[in-house]
Amino acid sequence: MSPEVGGACLLAASEVPNFLAGALPSFMTIIKFAADDESVKTLRYAEVYAGVPILLAGVGTSYVFGSWWPLAVVLVTAAYYYAGYEKHIRNPSPSATPINQPPGVGRWAFS
Repeated sequence: MSPEVGGACLLAASEVPNFLAGALPSFMTIIKFAADDESVKTLRYAEVYAGVPILLAGVGTSYVFGSWWPLAVVLVTAAYYYAGYEKHIRNPSPSATPINQPPGVGRWAFS
């Protein structure tokens, strides 16, 4: 692998968390609010939504450099992050509340 392709791999892979952050909340937020089916459905939709530009970054970079390496590195990086998102979506905090719960209802209510 040439240094140019290696650098392109790193640059393309570094975009994966940026696209995910644009569509999904942080792991900490997911743990606190993935408490109901609607929230989980929305998170899963966001995962798919972020996948399109992730794939395009890998394909585009591979096309420009004439190498499959950037796409492979982007896909491995995406799999790493998606595994983290899935872990947190499937294991919310015991005190998690639905994100659209009205103020003053549930554990955040102040007396």
